[in-house]
Amino acid sequence: MSPKFTAHGKDRAIERGITPEEIDSILAAESTLIARSNKDEMAALAMGISSAKLWVVVYNIGTGEIITVRRADKKERRLYEQQKGN
Repeated sequence: MSPKFTAHGKDRAIERGITPEEIDSILAAESTLIARSNKDEMAALAMGISSAKLWVVVYNIGTGEIITVRRADKKERRLYEQQKGN
């Protein structure tokens, strides 16, 4: 199933070279870490691995739309590693 995107989310995915299939894979994987956004109560962050990179997929909890996608920052990598026991 192909994810739904906001215009911004689709632009960022294309710009950053991550495909809808990779995003789907991240969202469906058991190893994905889900965290609530500190900035938007309707957003969540899905942190997962694709192509040997840790990505953050920010999506709307209510609609499921992908708001943006980006590489994880240092704090997010540390959180992912702590939660996943790496």
